[in-house]
Amino acid sequence: VRQYGFEKTKAMCEENMTASKQTIRVNEWKSNVEQVIELFNQEGISVEHSSSIPIALKAQKGNLVKTDVYKKGYITIQDESSMIVAYVMAPQKGEKILDACAAPGGKTTHIAEKMENTGEIIALDLHEHKVKLINENAKRLGLTNIKARQMDSRKGEEYFQKEFFDRILVDAPCSGLGVLKRKPDIKYTKSEKDIKNLTKIQLDILNHAAKLVKPGGFLVYSTCTVDKDENQKVAAKFLQEHNEFFGDESIVERVPEKIKPYVHRYEVEILPQYLKSDGFYIACFQKKV
Repeated sequence: VRQYGFEKTKAMCEENMTASKQTIRVNEWKSNVEQVIELFNQEGISVEHSSSIPIALKAQKGNLVKTDVYKKGYITIQDESSMIVAYVMAPQKGEKILDACAAPGGKTTHIAEKMENTGEIIALDLHEHKVKLINENAKRLGLTNIKARQMDSRKGEEYFQKEFFDRILVDAPCSGLGVLKRKPDIKYTKSEKDIKNLTKIQLDILNHAAKLVKPGGFLVYSTCTVDKDENQKVAAKFLQEHNEFFGDESIVERVPEKIKPYVHRYEVEILPQYLKSDGFYIACFQKKV
């Protein structure tokens, strides 16, 4: 209430009490939306178009993971808000990309699809079993431009050349307050103290990632929380401490039409009630040449 006011918070809480529909992203590297709808029809599965993301579909009923469409790699299960990240990132064919906190690989594979399976994406995660998940997802989707590694992204400078990557994504560990609809247990396990600890980790990862971005390159910061301390304040502090970067205000040109109203300068803030989706935050920084 202190951050958003009573009415906005009430609307957020109400939306978080409604059941979420399973949302999928069409693998444009292999297929297109109309073909996927047709394939679902053949399996007796009913889906509808997303009202906000052109390559997203929503399940009317049934578990889409059990379908041949899923098994053959035509789709990925991903929330619409999470899909906005790859639009903001706008990777180009042949680039070198780092996904610093990648598991289970939803955003990694979306970036890979946008690059049409060219270039190289290094996808890092702390845990071995999560690295396995990234590899399994990439294989199912037919993507060969992803290399997953078990690594703490804060140690990136020990493994990669300075200013090596064209674009880096830091989808940071966060309180998860934007995904209460899917993970209601967060209500009982998170405290304000946790948030203070998380903001330190988020900034630490950003500070290390900053050294690996090429001049003219991009650093994208995202979270699945609605907490301003972890979002706007972390982004502002990063820019304050890194005068070699500036907020990239051209992101409004890259996001889908329905997302444009939620862009403020170099940031995108999605509250759950906006799209009936997860709460999400994205900021984009560009390194000066």
